[in-house]
Amino acid sequence: MSQIPRDSFRPALIKPTFNVGDYGHDVIIPLNCITGSATTTLTPSSATFVQVLEDSRVPVDEVNQFITDSDKMELVHAGNDTDFDTTWEWLPDMSFQAYKASFCLAVAMKVSAYTSGNFAISSVQLTMKSIGGGEGDDIIVDKIINPGMANMTSATEQVAILNVDTKTSAKIADKSVSMQVKVNTTSGSGTYQCGIVPLYCYFGSAVPKTWTTSSVVVHAHADLAHAFPIFRDEDNMNMLDRSGIGL
Repeated sequence: MSQIPRDSFRPALIKPTFNVGDYGHDVIIPLNCITGSATTTLTPSSATFVQVLEDSRVPVDEVNQFITDSDKMELVHAGNDTDFDTTWEWLPDMSFQAYKASFCLAVAMKVSAYTSGNFAISSVQLTMKSIGGGEGDDIIVDKIINPGMANMTSATEQVAILNVDTKTSAKIADKSVSMQVKVNTTSGSGTYQCGIVPLYCYFGSAVPKTWTTSSVVVHAHADLAHAFPIFRDEDNMNMLDRSGIGL
């Protein structure tokens, strides 16, 4: 049996493919913050909870959860008698197509000293955009939510749980993504704090209950452009079968 000459050997070539059957990946971005902020403790068992509904239905999403019977939550706020307005920045490590963006979070207001009048969270504005630099920003989410909170007329606390889904088809490339949460309030005479609850539960009773983190969830599918550096790499050029493929 004759042998194949070494100098005529050709390695098997790789056909570049894109997996259209891949479900994608839920990227969970925690909305943690502390710089320039203050904190105060909330007591779930004595607070009023409201879950914002979607057409009278309870919205749910894929979020991390755990169970504990803790009766304390931390409220991150901007200072006494100051409405909360914070922007986070996230730099993705690859280009992808975003098919859904969800704000899953809790905001709260605490009246620490009451004199008179009404205190309540009146609205929450949620914004997410791809920063375009000098090319302009691409808006992915821009919603104002009225959580329907009742007026507080004493020193007490209220918590609004939001799960706001936005279906989209946005290409996230090599630019940062900003996420803004702005809490607007109405206030009477007294002292209040309002802001975000980074770690929160779904109801107030002091029993074992489900907790989760305030976060933004982006459903991402890898973009074809993500593979360009691999296809164009000089070391890979002779390893690819490009027949029938236009690059």
